[in-house]
Amino acid sequence: MGQLKDLVFDNTVLQALPVRSGLNQTTPVRGAIYVFVNPTPLRSPSLVAASDEALLLLGLDPSEADRPEFVEAVAGNKILPGSQPAAHCYCGYQFGYFAGQLGDGAAIYLGEVVGPTRRLELQLKGAGLTPFSRQADGRKVLRSSLREFLASEAMAGLGIPTTRAGSLVVSQKDTVIRDITYSGNPAAEACAVITRIAPTFIRFGSFEICKASDKDTGRAGPSAGLQGSLLPQLIGFTIRSYFRDIWDFYGGGDDISMKGMGEGQVLDIVEAWYTEVCRRTAHLVAGWQGVGFVHGVLNTDNMSILGLTIDTGPMASWTGLTPIMC
Repeated sequence: MGQLKDLVFDNTVLQALPVRSGLNQTTPVRGAIYVFVNPTPLRSPSLVAASDEALLLLGLDPSEADRPEFVEAVAGNKILPGSQPAAHCYCGYQFGYFAGQLGDGAAIYLGEVVGPTRRLELQLKGAGLTPFSRQADGRKVLRSSLREFLASEAMAGLGIPTTRAGSLVVSQKDTVIRDITYSGNPAAEACAVITRIAPTFIRFGSFEICKASDKDTGRAGPSAGLQGSLLPQLIGFTIRSYFRDIWDFYGGGDDISMKGMGEGQVLDIVEAWYTEVCRRTAHLVAGWQGVGFVHGVLNTDNMSILGLTIDTGPMASWTGLTPIMC
């Protein structure tokens, strides 16, 4: 097992899909899937928890978590060699209504690590402002980050598909104001950053960025009108990278834009992919129900295209679960 400095990055999503740079404020991001943005440093970070099993997926010796250099890196204070920090653009249906552009308002993609068995995306959640932060501050607090850390690793232990949590750090100096009980009594809470690991954090809402103006909300995706060029790239990249058996079975080839394919071939690939996404998602939700897990924000911006448990800051357990219900 290696050290943090030995991680090998190969950031295929940034090589294959449109990326923008130079955006320093919240704005609609048109024509791009990612935006380059650096994490905001976290003052005086300290380690709260680390998952040995999750770190091993990256090829890291779990003892790395004891080193100050590790804490600095996972707090967003040090950019690792080969890392290319960026934020992902996506939309979402929230509680039944299309919300338009959402995106990584507090999470930052660091890159894709070539691990011992597979390529894994490394992400910092709570790492500061991005062009998708809207009116928020880009930070997360310890209580929600701790819930996500525990839920992610618990799901993995229970055999339920999930993103993983590698580490959790908290600042001894940086705070943000939150209304903990939504009672009108906001208070300062310590900022925290969680390291998340998954093959990809692409989600249902990633494919809604080209949506035209919604008839109910009047909101549109930031790339409305570009569905003929942008969407095929994203779909082709996703299938070729994460559903390779489907891509190869239907002769997908090397061109993720699918321009050289016949209409019938494209329809076959996309239909098979859609069916597999539905199957994985149904399997995931059945797993949740079997252990009494309740996801707090089951919107299209919180649904992994791989059928993984994701974004579990708001979550709960169904205490009334009995074996007959399973």
